[in-house]
Amino acid sequence: MKKRYMILLLFIALAGCKRNELQYFEEEVPFLNIWLGTRGSVLDSITHNFAYSSGNKDSILFYYRIAGYPANQDRKFELSTSDNDAKLLNFSFGSYSVPAGKSEGNFVLYVDKPIDKNLFLNKDLKVTFQVKSTTVFQPAVKEQSSLRIIFKNAVTKPDNWENAALPYLPLRNFFGVYSNEKYKFVIQVTGMSNFAVYRTVAVNPELEPNTITEIHARALQSQCKIALEKYKADNGKDLLDENNIPIVFP
Repeated sequence: MKKRYMILLLFIALAGCKRNELQYFEEEVPFLNIWLGTRGSVLDSITHNFAYSSGNKDSILFYYRIAGYPANQDRKFELSTSDNDAKLLNFSFGSYSVPAGKSEGNFVLYVDKPIDKNLFLNKDLKVTFQVKSTTVFQPAVKEQSSLRIIFKNAVTKPDNWENAALPYLPLRNFFGVYSNEKYKFVIQVTGMSNFAVYRTVAVNPELEPNTITEIHARALQSQCKIALEKYKADNGKDLLDENNIPIVFP
């Protein structure tokens, strides 16, 4: 009798453990990692400059990866922010849907170019987005948990002018010492701004948005040199930067 009683207690205990394990897996919500940068490179923050915008609405690309297995149905998530600076800008993103069978990819959030020219008169605007916690996803707990964006509206030095993490190359390698007037000239001549240079020897490689190869960057360098010589020939003088120093390209 005692033996039967012990077996019954053991059975009840095991059944309770199974129920607890089942409840744990049913209630476990996967973490959703989000970041700025590239698919393989995470940046702590990025600078978005409205001074280089050609339209009234800009797009900002971000990446996501689910810490878990793909699901057999679409899963939605939203971004949120509590920063006061976010109230000064108009964002468009709504909810994002991770397709069934996928665990990583990229999405875009949109921001309207501000009409008020005095908005950035005394400071930059800083906004951080996080994943809104739901029964579908919860925000990651480490460095891939937020999107930190610094908004400017003036020609300023790009983050990758002096230094860039391999396999990317700094813009200084192609355009030399930085000055605001030189950068304005580069933008005017090439039609490009805030671009990254990827070091590769591959032909027609798959590149991240607003990224060019080293060969392309060398072509832009030559384009700027030719345009600078034309300016000097047409005007009979050097093109000066904001410090009255002649602009040159290496």
